[in-house]
Amino acid sequence: MTRSLATHLNVRWLLVQPRRAGAVLLASLLALVAFVSPVVADEHAADDMTSAGPSAVVQQSAFLAPDASLGHNIPDLLVTVGEADVGCNFLTYYRATGDVLRWGYPTSEVIAERPGGLTQYYQRGIVDCQERNGAWQMERRLVWDDLAGPGGEPNLLSEQPGMPLGPWGHRVSNVAIDGTPVGFLDFFTALGGLEAFGHPKSEARPDDAPGASFNLESAAPGVIRQYFQAAVFEFRPDSPDQVHLRFLGDASRNARYPFDIHQAFESFQAAEPLEDGQAFEPEAVSDVDARVAQYFADRDALVALYHALDGPNWNLSDNWLSIAPLREWYGVTTGAGRVVELDLSQNQLSGQIPADVGRLTGLTELDLFGNQLTGGIPPAIGNLDKVTRLSLWANQLSGSIPAELGDMESLEWVALGINELTGGIPPELGNLETLTHMDFTLNQLSGPIPAELGNLPNVVWIGLWSNQLSGPIPAELGNLTGLTQLDLDHNQLSGPIPAELGSLVNLDELWLRHNRLSGAIPPELGNLSNLTVLGLGHNQLTGEIPAELGRLENLRRVYLLGNQFSGCVPAELAGVLRNDVDELGLPICEAEAEAPAGTA
Repeated sequence: MTRSLATHLNVRWLLVQPRRAGAVLLASLLALVAFVSPVVADEHAADDMTSAGPSAVVQQSAFLAPDASLGHNIPDLLVTVGEADVGCNFLTYYRATGDVLRWGYPTSEVIAERPGGLTQYYQRGIVDCQERNGAWQMERRLVWDDLAGPGGEPNLLSEQPGMPLGPWGHRVSNVAIDGTPVGFLDFFTALGGLEAFGHPKSEARPDDAPGASFNLESAAPGVIRQYFQAAVFEFRPDSPDQVHLRFLGDASRNARYPFDIHQAFESFQAAEPLEDGQAFEPEAVSDVDARVAQYFADRDALVALYHALDGPNWNLSDNWLSIAPLREWYGVTTGAGRVVELDLSQNQLSGQIPADVGRLTGLTELDLFGNQLTGGIPPAIGNLDKVTRLSLWANQLSGSIPAELGDMESLEWVALGINELTGGIPPELGNLETLTHMDFTLNQLSGPIPAELGNLPNVVWIGLWSNQLSGPIPAELGNLTGLTQLDLDHNQLSGPIPAELGSLVNLDELWLRHNRLSGAIPPELGNLSNLTVLGLGHNQLTGEIPAELGRLENLRRVYLLGNQFSGCVPAELAGVLRNDVDELGLPICEAEAEAPAGTA
């Protein structure tokens, strides 16, 4: 997001007056509320266009694509208003008032931004089609007035010849105050004059002149600017085209849709070309006020997180609690005006995760790995139903895994390992249809493995090793046909190895060591043709080692020591690269003799 001009000014002012940071923040928030409020009032007026755009038909359209990733249409539309049809001819107006040189490329489709009118955003301005004095007409937005308000420029008048224009007494001239030739009057006249640019709001002057109160970014010696109601001219002596237009349309858009909120609307994203005669329904963008409020709610949640987790002692906390946009706070990623990623891993966080984290409902990733977090995982974390990746790995968290994790319907990857978590694994986790990775290793979890984990259709990795889990291995785990690794080492599991595990045809590693499993190895494990690791050591297994295990041609490691097997060891297992079968004290099975040729 391009920082709004008001925020830019406040940040620059803050750099020279750091002791008044609190006042700057308050002023910025008040300025934002004052700017957004008129828009909100319009959008909540009683009109059908707040909930859906009016119906229209494309008369003709041009599709402009400045790059391969973004393109928009500029249409002439026949719009149905009540029982009448009116023309909103954006393309005709665009071409008649300077085309791409005047307006730049479109940055949105035609939208229903407010009741009773249609709007399209361009790089260098905004055009409205709306009813005025009983008739519908095309009107350009006076962008500079939108951004700066009336007045506000220094009273720098020039004695150089030029065309006096407007109530503020400024001249449109081909020379600046210091006599530098700039050609602004020629440019102004050639591209539409007053109709295109409005009245001048300043003289042509160096923009770093003393007393300038509203400098744009990139002000530098040698750059001369003149401000108009709808544009800014720049003279750049080192450029072949010495007069340039500033892209004020983006600045105005970002002021009306702050914090990248415009990205939340489909009409600001890449579009497909329109065809003549095609029905067209402009998108209604009527919830900007709610999105702005949500942005500040996200900010409040981050502030609460900062205070709860000892923010002053973090390794990195750039811009936290400042007036900078949230996307500039360390570890924060935003999209469409929401916090979508929070990565504070290995950052010296301490304390208990506050319930406020559950207010960041736009999150898709939350990574607090490798800190010194203590206390429980707040149940409010279950509110984060858009999170795909949750990592609280390697902290000092205690208490139970909240059942509310089962409400995180988008969760794909959850890592709670290397903590001090206790209690059982919630059966509600079986609701996580999108889950692919579950890592609860190195905790103190107890109780049975829920049979409901067999309902995870997309899971590929389950790590539960080094806990205190007890009871049988659920046969339902055999439903997880996409599973590649199942690690249940170092628990207190008992009962037989389910024959259903032989259905895990994609399994690469099976770790069941250091448990209390009993009975025989099911021969169905010989169906695991992709298996590279078979770890069954240190249990209470009995009986003969199935010959079917010899079919596992991809085995690279096999561990069977610490059981009570009888019979012999399949010769193929003795040839595995890493094995402990020599320590079993059992002979190698002899190969079956081949029948003589020609015998039945």
